Amino acid sequence: MLEHLTLGEFVVALLMGLAALSAFVWGAVSGAFRDVEAIKYQVLDVEADDDHERQRA
Repeated sequence: MLEHLTLGEFVVALLMGLAALSAFVWGAVSGAFRDVEAIKYQVLDVEADDDHERQRA
């Protein structure tokens, strides 16, 4: 019984690792990690605009 439980835990850990690796490879191939600085400033600009709109209301 213990061998099956250990094997199951190993399989789950292996599948989770493969899922994480697949997500990383997909992100790298699709360009998700390129030019992250510009995206950071876009998010900050949108948040600043939202703050100004909330202060006006």
